[in-house]
Amino acid sequence: MSETLLWVLPVVPAVTALLMLTTHDRRILSAIDVCGSAVLLALTLVLAREVASGGPRAIGLLRIDDLGLIFLLLVAFLTLAVSIYTVGWLKQALAVGNMKSELLRSYFALVHAFVATMVVTVLADNLGVLWIAMEGTTITSAVLIGYHGHQHGLEAAWKYIIVTTIGISFGLFGTVVIYAAAAAAGLHGGAGALSWSAIMKVAPTLDPGIVRIGFIFVMVGYGTKAGLAPMHLWLPDAHSQAPTPVSALLSGVLIKCALLGIIRFQTIAAAACGPAFPAGVLLVFGLISVVVATPFILAQHDIKRLLGYHSVEHVGIVALGLGFGGRIGTYAALLHVVNHGITKALAFFAAGKAIARYGSRDMRVIRGLLSVAPIGGTLLMLAALSLAGVPPFSIFVSELLVLRAGIGQGHWVAIAIFLAMVVIIFAGLLHHVGSMVFGEPAAAVSREPETWSPLLGMMLLAAIMILLGLTIPASFDGLLRRATEIVR
Repeated sequence: MSETLLWVLPVVPAVTALLMLTTHDRRILSAIDVCGSAVLLALTLVLAREVASGGPRAIGLLRIDDLGLIFLLLVAFLTLAVSIYTVGWLKQALAVGNMKSELLRSYFALVHAFVATMVVTVLADNLGVLWIAMEGTTITSAVLIGYHGHQHGLEAAWKYIIVTTIGISFGLFGTVVIYAAAAAAGLHGGAGALSWSAIMKVAPTLDPGIVRIGFIFVMVGYGTKAGLAPMHLWLPDAHSQAPTPVSALLSGVLIKCALLGIIRFQTIAAAACGPAFPAGVLLVFGLISVVVATPFILAQHDIKRLLGYHSVEHVGIVALGLGFGGRIGTYAALLHVVNHGITKALAFFAAGKAIARYGSRDMRVIRGLLSVAPIGGTLLMLAALSLAGVPPFSIFVSELLVLRAGIGQGHWVAIAIFLAMVVIIFAGLLHHVGSMVFGEPAAAVSREPETWSPLLGMMLLAAIMILLGLTIPASFDGLLRRATEIVR
């Protein structure tokens, strides 16, 4: 049954997307949206149980192991949270003219097509299929980024297409180089020499020089899609211009799929060249990302661009955890993938509701949110505290583990730079969000009651964010430990 689920999983969002094209009714579209996302999550949980009890499953070009399962669970869970949030968000967006009723079915269809490409990315065992699926995420999400149709959105979409397509071309070259190394090591041509699981069996025999070249190209290519600096130029624009639910998927899930691609190639490089080489490359990109993001976070006035630059910072933290390596560093990086995905989706949801209420993304305009929307303002503050690394929220735990791994490996310079940037970002973020949440609201601000659907989606994410800050459930901890062994 589990092998069958591997090809059923990407079919679910694909069929959901096709069903969206059969109606124009907003209520029916929302119902299909939530039901399709719920089915995807339910099937993912069934597959997770099968993998936990019986190990990796594979069928054709698709395969799932504990490492991929972490990312698949994140995709499925956030897709459902986004669907729940969208029910109420969409009603308000139609009321103010941000969305047009005649375009709703194409919007929903594109969202689920986007989800389908991300599911294939996570399930792909074949490195060629991984690259194709990653390029597929670009095509579907680019249309969504410019979906509002205004000038800035279209500019952001074109910038996203150009930058990520150029970047992913480097990823294709790196994939071809790794394929050549695998073929030279005796793997059969075609799909066999592109299979990650097959390559891992012969990885110690691969030519280290060729693998080094391939991994660097992959880091640039997939690092562009992940938002690692200095290839991050598309990210703040795309995340700020996309509709709020799409921003949550971009930051919470898409960049994590690119990180999974990097991790797959990291394991090959570590086996072929020794762990020091890929670790050093990841440390460089991780530090650059954290350092580059810091001044932009401090200088922002647009709340969605602020959250976009925070994604650059946190992707850098994941890279640092992988670079520090060992059981603790790898565990911390994988935990941070989940923690940041949950927290960032919550932050975008809360920011989207604040923008709708004040009619502006300028943080200097958004004031007194707590008095006009007590629950929404509280959730925005909680998300900001987690992003800033404040206990007892989830990101504090994974950041602390990253620091512990760095100290354990003796990377004192990297740790000093990381700590300095984190402290600066902590102060800047709390200043920005504190000014929005507290104070006196403008007289013209909307004081409509908070709607249940967005609040339900946000509170679901907030509960997970707080839970993972207080304790890591035994089943999830076991999954992380097993995935850590795959990467190490």
